[in-house]
Amino acid sequence: MQIDIRGVETELNDEVKAYAREKVSKFSKYEKRIVGVDVALEENHNKNEDSAAKVKALIKIPGKDIEAIGEGKTMFAAIDAMEDHAKRQLSGHKEKFNKREQSSRSKRLIRRLLGK
Repeated sequence: MQIDIRGVETELNDEVKAYAREKVSKFSKYEKRIVGVDVALEENHNKNEDSAAKVKALIKIPGKDIEAIGEGKTMFAAIDAMEDHAKRQLSGHKEKFNKREQSSRSKRLIRRLLGK
């Protein structure tokens, strides 16, 4: 899985990059077909109390890309929020994919049994 982490109008230190990479690498537990993940981290320079940092992740999966967003008081909190959002989306996507795959296999089996 290709992981690209970048700062949007902000400098990132190695600690933040390592933390983001660690969290993003866990996505493969929820979806095996992930090709890559692009993560953009940015600080809100207005320093609003609730959303001083924002993280956007674009998870590339064949057929559909998933976007997860997280906001928090610190960059680490925003990364955690993005991870939670991504987990929910990946779990839902995996369930839909498995249902479609199972339905497709069932239809092929029925056609084979009926000789069509």
